[in-house]
Amino acid sequence: MDLQRFVHKLLPKDDKFFVLLEAQAEVLGVAAMAMARFPENGEPSQVALERIHEVEHRGNDLAHAVVLGLDKTYITAIDREDIHNLSTALDKVLNYLYGAAESFVAYQVRYYSPAMRELIQICSEAVLVLKDAVPLIRRRHLDSLVPARQQLCELEKRGEVVYQTEMAALYKDAELNAKELLRQQAVLDSLEAALGSCHAAANVLENVAVKHS
Repeated sequence: MDLQRFVHKLLPKDDKFFVLLEAQAEVLGVAAMAMARFPENGEPSQVALERIHEVEHRGNDLAHAVVLGLDKTYITAIDREDIHNLSTALDKVLNYLYGAAESFVAYQVRYYSPAMRELIQICSEAVLVLKDAVPLIRRRHLDSLVPARQQLCELEKRGEVVYQTEMAALYKDAELNAKELLRQQAVLDSLEAALGSCHAAANVLENVAVKHS
């Protein structure tokens, strides 16, 4: 038995952090599904926003539970920093998705552009990768975390191309007034930031794989 496995056997069996992180990933999946239908799911935008806000609130509670748990736990099954960083990244993805929906409603964005649709689709794909990857830590299937990180990096690159292309088109559109440009940019910025947080979560997954493989 190598040293790494020996040390792992000595660690406490309390898996509360795995449970919380996996619950965060599940909640994030629910939010992504809601975003994929927003705002064209047959509901008023405000109703859809309130539904996404409920999901975001649950995610925030889970992230808070992780922080409280770390304060009360001396030894953890994986590095405390990795637990905190992964929880924070997942929570940020959720907050940015809610921010996109909130901006759409608050700023009365009237045009649900193809770029918005595509970014939401890419975010949904990224969230699905995270949802499947986070439980791999508890199962010790760490070799699978590296391919998950690669998928997430590729999705972020795709999203960045969509974002930059759309922003360039908006600024070049002489018929688009400044207010409408800022409205659309607020939604696009939040979606782009959500993908950035997916990438941050991917980096934590890689750290865990390197440290514990």
